[in-house]
Amino acid sequence: MVKKIKKLFLLPSQFSDMRELDGTEDELFQYFNSINPKKSRSKDIVLLECVEDPFYFGLFGQVVSSIKERQDISAQQILVNSFRVGESVSLNKFFFYGFLTRLLKKKWCKLYSSFCDSVAYDHTDLSHPMDDIIDLYRSYKCWKSINTKDELIALKIDSIAVGDLINDTYLRYKPAPTVNLSVPDMYLWSIIWQTYRNIRRGKRYFSRVKPKAYLTSYSTYVNHGIPVRIALKSNVPVFAISSNLQQFIKPLSENDTVHTKDPDNYASDFNKLNDQEEKLAQAELALNQRITGSIDNSTAYMKKSAYAQTDIPVPDVSRAVVIFMHDFFDSPHVYRSMVFPDFWEWVCFTIDTLKQANIKYFLKPHPNQINLSNNVMEQLKQKYPDMLLIPPDITNKQLVDAGIICAITVYGTVAHEMAFLGVPTITSANHPHSSFDFCINTKDKFEYADALKRSSSINFDKIEMKNQSLKFYYMHNLNLSDEEKQLNDAVLKLRFSDINDGNDMVQSLKQIAELSGYKQYIAKIMA
Repeated sequence: MVKKIKKLFLLPSQFSDMRELDGTEDELFQYFNSINPKKSRSKDIVLLECVEDPFYFGLFGQVVSSIKERQDISAQQILVNSFRVGESVSLNKFFFYGFLTRLLKKKWCKLYSSFCDSVAYDHTDLSHPMDDIIDLYRSYKCWKSINTKDELIALKIDSIAVGDLINDTYLRYKPAPTVNLSVPDMYLWSIIWQTYRNIRRGKRYFSRVKPKAYLTSYSTYVNHGIPVRIALKSNVPVFAISSNLQQFIKPLSENDTVHTKDPDNYASDFNKLNDQEEKLAQAELALNQRITGSIDNSTAYMKKSAYAQTDIPVPDVSRAVVIFMHDFFDSPHVYRSMVFPDFWEWVCFTIDTLKQANIKYFLKPHPNQINLSNNVMEQLKQKYPDMLLIPPDITNKQLVDAGIICAITVYGTVAHEMAFLGVPTITSANHPHSSFDFCINTKDKFEYADALKRSSSINFDKIEMKNQSLKFYYMHNLNLSDEEKQLNDAVLKLRFSDINDGNDMVQSLKQIAELSGYKQYIAKIMA
């Protein structure tokens, strides 16, 4: 009891320290203050989300500052953060993390005020308690009405599709590999409640204000996705800034709300290009480098290459199919559609189907999965004690050389890598490779199960598979003007720069602002 009382008295000083700016934050704050000396009261508004991340703080600050240089606009921020990982562990943690979220939000709001003129609204605002109580009741009825995961994924609230956002938020922040609807889960109720609150605040704002543009980082999870979808419903142009590694800005639409690059026309667009043989040669050179262990721009998010050299002996995978695992807590609905609600259901369905068909299979964990995924793999071993695991350090090239006959993934980059190496892949989602034929792209569980049962006898033309994989690689990663490539490289450098070196980040931002490709994108935002 004495220790608890002591901690209680120490909390105010600990929290005040959290609110102080570190060196990098202060340098960025001073930089944006220096180039945005005056507050604007213009009725022309650019709206953006307050992302609690130094990279996005710096990038959004530069984009808004560049727009302000060109015309008189007022910048407003939405305070979006509503959740903390692990807050569902206990009621004490839930309320403590809620308090912590509000406190840290004040610091980020202050940082963004260096280029934002005001706050549009706050997802965790408590100034309308009666509305919150009504939302609590509505969310309770909604929560009690959901009986299956399919019903959850299909959920709409006030005409806004939210089921995928709620599902992925639960996986990420509980954290858990799947939503368990067999027992009442108060944390799921709390996410649905927050969804109702976010929708109410968003609709109230967009009914009064029509921003010229809304800038977002991502469009997944409740935090990011709700403002994006309400803005699009309100006919506000929405731009995802540096949300994928292929393009600096992606305009979103009601038909395409995901922040990942649109791949639908890759195959047809490649066939319209000149000098196709030269472009295929460029793609082959880049893919060969990846296969030998290099990390290129498109896989820069990975801490370690899936092709890093290793001397670990390869198990007997001859005539086997390999299930290439995903990170269980990563947002599964990052593309427009997915057969399964999460990666747990996908892998369990896959294993069950392969076992019933008596097909030899192995699982390979994702080489960059977080530690929590290791715990889930242990749960998977308990459920399937006879399953065979491939050490994650064994390269995919080694597996191909050892005789695997089919790869299985939901939507991973492994699909075009396997095609390049002459191995077909079975997928179960909309994904970047969907316009090509080197995958078996399944659209429901029946198609997927049928493809799995045929996985040991799939016969694709290896030369054509390789050719199509090169076309994909070029369209996804290399189909850029010189200006776009310079910009992508500069933004990638900023993304992976030392966040402890504020001056370095400022200099990177200044260099980005001078690029012609960047200036073209800024003009598009305000067109």
